[in-house]
Amino acid sequence: MSSLIEDALNLQSVSKPRSMGIKLIVICVLALLMNIPGFFVQGLLNDRISHNSPVIQHPDGSSAFATVDYYQSVDRSLKYILLFEGLVFLTYFTFEVTSKKRMHSAQYVLVGVAQVIFYLLLLSLAEKIGFDYAFLVAGGATVVLLSTNAGWIFASRIQGLRALATFSPLYGLIYVLLRLKDYALLVGSIASFVAVAMAMYFTRRIDWDGSLPALENEPTTHVSPVPKGAS
Repeated sequence: MSSLIEDALNLQSVSKPRSMGIKLIVICVLALLMNIPGFFVQGLLNDRISHNSPVIQHPDGSSAFATVDYYQSVDRSLKYILLFEGLVFLTYFTFEVTSKKRMHSAQYVLVGVAQVIFYLLLLSLAEKIGFDYAFLVAGGATVVLLSTNAGWIFASRIQGLRALATFSPLYGLIYVLLRLKDYALLVGSIASFVAVAMAMYFTRRIDWDGSLPALENEPTTHVSPVPKGAS
């Protein structure tokens, strides 16, 4: 009886760390949740269209809004928000598991917020300077922020440069998709396939059942088992 109590004390004193596989599932859920603010941006866009777009009167007496070109471009970019939220999160997770440095879930949320603000910047700047220049400014600022953030999180300038080399073509891909009306779906599908394939390659040797590394400021507690026969 006493041996069972001692074994129970040993089990309760040791907390099992979360595996990397579970962390990936959590990140996927966060990417889905961060898509919710995109509906707010979409509602704001619809409101701007109704207030700033000219009204066309049809011969039958009906009327409709003539959507301005840059509003159409912003609207199309919002349709890819979930795709690029997921790709950016996947990139950060790949950095996390390959660098063996843990990234908190709250930091993933901040990354998602930065991407949502990108669309707000794109909408507000497009009304003033046009869509092309607005995308250059908003996209460039977001890429620099995300890359700098990666350098801060992983405490590595090299990792920040890798993030810059990854996010620059990613946001460039968004712009290309918005300009390729007939082939946007095809190019987007191929790019997503390539991104997942690269993630599989770089994480091929990872033990998904293994535990994540502890946070730098997280104390590591070593618990000695209760010796048999101790009173």
